[in-house]
Amino acid sequence: MIHPVKMRLPKTSRSPFARAGSLAALTAFIGEEDTELVHLPRSPPPGTAKALTRFRLLPAEPFFRADVRADPACAVDCAASTFGLLGAARDVVCEDVAVLIEAVRDAAPHLPLRLRMECVADDACRRFHQDRTGWRLIVTYRGEGTHWFLPETNEAGQAAAWDLLLLRGKRGDQVPRALHKSPPMPEGRAPRLVLVLDLPEAP
Repeated sequence: MIHPVKMRLPKTSRSPFARAGSLAALTAFIGEEDTELVHLPRSPPPGTAKALTRFRLLPAEPFFRADVRADPACAVDCAASTFGLLGAARDVVCEDVAVLIEAVRDAAPHLPLRLRMECVADDACRRFHQDRTGWRLIVTYRGEGTHWFLPETNEAGQAAAWDLLLLRGKRGDQVPRALHKSPPMPEGRAPRLVLVLDLPEAP
C-alpha cells in the first residue's frame, strides 16, 4: 500500500510529473528544473520476460558499478556478465542499456555518467525519498518496478518492468515534489534486476 506523505509544499502551477512518448522526449527533460519525474511506458521485446525468468540471479556481488565515459561497451558487457545474463536475455538487455547510455550522453554530453546494475532481493529503499544526484534514469528489467508519489496531489503510481523513470535529484533545501521508492519484496520472491544511470551533476 502507498501511504500519503504530509509535507509543506511550495505554491506552483506546473506539475512536477510528465509522461513521455519516446526516449528522445524523455531525455529532453534532463535539465528541466520544474519537472522532477518523467515516466515512459514501454513493453519488453517479445520473449524477453520468459528468457529473464529462466535463470537465477545469484551474483557474487549484488551490484555492478562503472563510469561509462571511457568505454560504454565494456561497462555494459561487464554488467551483464556479473549477473549471469545469457543468450537472448543478455543480447536484449545489453542492447537496451547501450541505447539508454547513448541517449543520456547525447542529452548531457559534458557530464559524467555512472552505471549501476543491481540484483535487488530486499526493499532497502522502502520509504519515499528523493536522491541526492543530478538526474537518475531507472529501469527494472525483471520484477516489479519503482513506486512514485506526488505529494501535492496525492497521485501515486508504479512503473512496470521495462518502463523508464527519469528522476530529478534533490536540490539543496528545496521541498521535493516527486518521490519514489522500491516495491515491497516478500520473502521468497525472485530478485529484481534493476539498471540505474546517474548524472551526478545537474546540467
